[in-house]
Amino acid sequence: MKGPAKDINLKNISVLVADSGEPAFRITQSILKSFGADPVVHARTAEQASKLIQRGTVDLLIVNYNIDGKGGADLVRSVRENRRNPARHIPILMTLGHTTVGAVTISRDAGANMVLTLPLSPGGLYDRLSWVANHPRPFVDQDKYVGPCRRFKDVGAPGGMERRSLEIEVDDNIEEEGTAAAG
Repeated sequence: MKGPAKDINLKNISVLVADSGEPAFRITQSILKSFGADPVVHARTAEQASKLIQRGTVDLLIVNYNIDGKGGADLVRSVRENRRNPARHIPILMTLGHTTVGAVTISRDAGANMVLTLPLSPGGLYDRLSWVANHPRPFVDQDKYVGPCRRFKDVGAPGGMERRSLEIEVDDNIEEEGTAAAG
């Protein structure tokens, strides 16, 4: 991620946390409320989340990959693909308890803006929210994919630092082994 995060304001932002676990929701809710988000609503199932999203009052969705036993990606896909869904373009963060390349790829291909590893930390969540707010990606609407552009622009090393180079001093007076004997 590029440069220092700009401050974000979550005041009056309605967040839906779709997670089967009550403790995980309480932690996420506490973090979000400390950022000013209100209300923070809990959906225990993907079906319940879908109904709440259809109302059009959700500004941000945080969904657990394993809601309903692995339905997080299906929920994200259904939000993105439904052209009549008022929340089709909202930011969606996917949380994963066990991060694998396959799960991250499935989350990305379903239309999630970002993936977060559990347990959530306030700093990690804030960084992802700040990234989504300050670096919006174009919305893609194609036959096989609907969601934020999956390509991230390569902006180089942080803070303008270039890649470290390996500096080796070479003494021209040293002869390779076997060269002196041959001469």
